[in-house]
Amino acid sequence: MTQSRKYPADTMVLAVGTKRGLFLLTSSDREHWTVENTTLNSRVFYAVFDPRAGYRLFATDNGDFFGTFLRYSDDFGQTWQEPRQGIQFASESSLELKNIWYIEPGRVDEPGMIYVGTDPACLWVSSDSGETWEPNKGLLEHPTREQWGPGAGGLCLHSIVVDPSNRERMWVGISAVGCLRTDDGGKNWIFANKNTRAGFLPDPYPEFGQCIHRLLQHPTQPDVLYQQNHCGIYKSLNAGDDWIDVQSNLTSEFGFPLALDSQHPDTFYVVVEEGMGRHNIGNQFTVFRTQDAGKEWEPLTNGLPGGPNVRLGVLRHGMCTDMVDPCGVYVGTNTGQLFASNDRGDSWQLIADYLPPIYSVSAICLQ
Repeated sequence: MTQSRKYPADTMVLAVGTKRGLFLLTSSDREHWTVENTTLNSRVFYAVFDPRAGYRLFATDNGDFFGTFLRYSDDFGQTWQEPRQGIQFASESSLELKNIWYIEPGRVDEPGMIYVGTDPACLWVSSDSGETWEPNKGLLEHPTREQWGPGAGGLCLHSIVVDPSNRERMWVGISAVGCLRTDDGGKNWIFANKNTRAGFLPDPYPEFGQCIHRLLQHPTQPDVLYQQNHCGIYKSLNAGDDWIDVQSNLTSEFGFPLALDSQHPDTFYVVVEEGMGRHNIGNQFTVFRTQDAGKEWEPLTNGLPGGPNVRLGVLRHGMCTDMVDPCGVYVGTNTGQLFASNDRGDSWQLIADYLPPIYSVSAICLQ
């Protein structure tokens, strides 16, 4: 499996999913960027490269009229293929596929394993680099499933954390159900929501029903997790058995995206918003950074827009980081602007404008 179109080694590539297709941005220095179209033109909620498979590019293809599909490309988006056996619920099932939300390549030592999250909430698994797909029955047949309620974006499984230290352990995030963990390779799933708040429910601390927005794992401490929630920012030190509120001095409890600095993983980034309007608070678009795992947050605004007419929102997969040190941070807005920082968020530049509304950004440095 090889890509037919090559970029030089050390090229940074951003896969930017939008309301009207997938775009690739490339740079050799993280200062000067080239924007390219791909031939995928539908609603792309997420796209990601799999470095284990010759940089195969996976993308969601959520059509308004012709259905919802997972696509993959081995030529950087010039042509696309469908799996031999795609993601579709069985004909006898009461469930019908609405959207594909997220794609997560598996562990480094499990080549071919790919995971996908959908609406209605289901975890799909492929062991052959995306050619055939099966639902995880443990989650699909969870005994509480009939009680699960959707968030505003649907009953979507949008976050998948595959533990690199333990082949039996995974976490998923579902809106509006919360965080679930398996410790036996997906046979059984338990809720991992203790101390995360659902302020919109009569019982603000239910076993499940929280509207988690994004979930990530610390890269070197596998029991440490972070989540951006409808009702705050949280971290767990014990694999999700309970959670600690780290909202601290943030200006809002509401927001969608979350990203980590892999080289300094006590540093992570969020964008918080006005809960009703889903846009920046006040007149300044701001990314917030913590460098002490959430004890204190600092606003990052150098190069980001401000003014009485600035109303920018960032969706749950609209922010990511790269693996370089100093860390690159990338933020795409639902009004089509893409901002980048090559110095851990200290300064920013606009690297693309007039894109369709941005759903997702993922980054990879080609080797």
